[in-house]
Amino acid sequence: MNREMSERIRYIKFYVEWLKKTPNEIWSKEQAEFINALLENANNFPLDKKKYIELKEKFRRD
Repeated sequence: MNREMSERIRYIKFYVEWLKKTPNEIWSKEQAEFINALLENANNFPLDKKKYIELKEKFRRD
């Protein structure tokens, strides 16, 4: 398993543990704030979908 995948799995485990011990009122409020922030800033992202994928593929090859 590569480093990037290991970090993702470690973060998922961390997040699952946080979800288990955090009351629904708290985590659902934080999730809503996070999603709303993503939606509000979606138009400010400097790359469109196609350019983002091209850039990601380029870094994967290098």
